[in-house]
Amino acid sequence: MIVAFVVGVGKKEQARAWTRVDGSTVVEHADGVPPADPELAFTASPADAQALHDGTLDLSVGFMRGQVKMAGDFGALLHFLPATFGPNAKVRVADLLPA
Repeated sequence: MIVAFVVGVGKKEQARAWTRVDGSTVVEHADGVPPADPELAFTASPADAQALHDGTLDLSVGFMRGQVKMAGDFGALLHFLPATFGPNAKVRVADLLPA
């Protein structure tokens, strides 16, 4: 599964990264446009992206509050989010974010 993450203000993109996740393992990560259409794409403000990076905002909480927007397959989201939750998360949200 390819997961994209965009950091932006309003409609102005500031940074973009993508990650290929196999099950619950990050197998590839890079900044820029993904090589194929992502199954999930998240968008957040710089402040919210920093909070995700620092661990003060959980991805699922940010999504439910509307701080993190999602585009893509909702079923894939429901399978993906549990892998990002908690202190022993299989996928670290910080690994999804642009550098």
